Amino acid sequence: MKITHATYLVSDELTARRFLSKVFGFVVIEEGLTVDGKKFLALGAPGGAGVQVQVIETKAQADLSERKRAEGIVDFIVEVTDVYACCKKVVDFGLFVRREPVKAPYGITAIFEDPFGNLWDLVQRSTPERNN
Repeated sequence: MKITHATYLVSDELTARRFLSKVFGFVVIEEGLTVDGKKFLALGAPGGAGVQVQVIETKAQADLSERKRAEGIVDFIVEVTDVYACCKKVVDFGLFVRREPVKAPYGITAIFEDPFGNLWDLVQRSTPERNN
């Protein structure tokens, strides 16, 4: 058993596509209609490895992200090879890094806010080679 998709609530699908593509290099893995006739859009790493992000456009998104932000709830944790480079992509996209990169017992971490007010945690894991 494995988890294949994570739900990503947004207010604008096109902005979400651009954001996921520019910041993480994601591509459209699948696009179509569900059995209920609703739009289905999944983006992920090229080749489809790992969890895919299912983009769902909803009018309730702004209220939901505001409530989660108030509680400090992070929507996604993404492991990256270079937190600093990813933060630069975030800023270059016009977004806000809420917590600059800091060292933690498990590596380096930073938190940013996406175009919809959702919080993302970037993690660069420590390895024995990186600790020396």
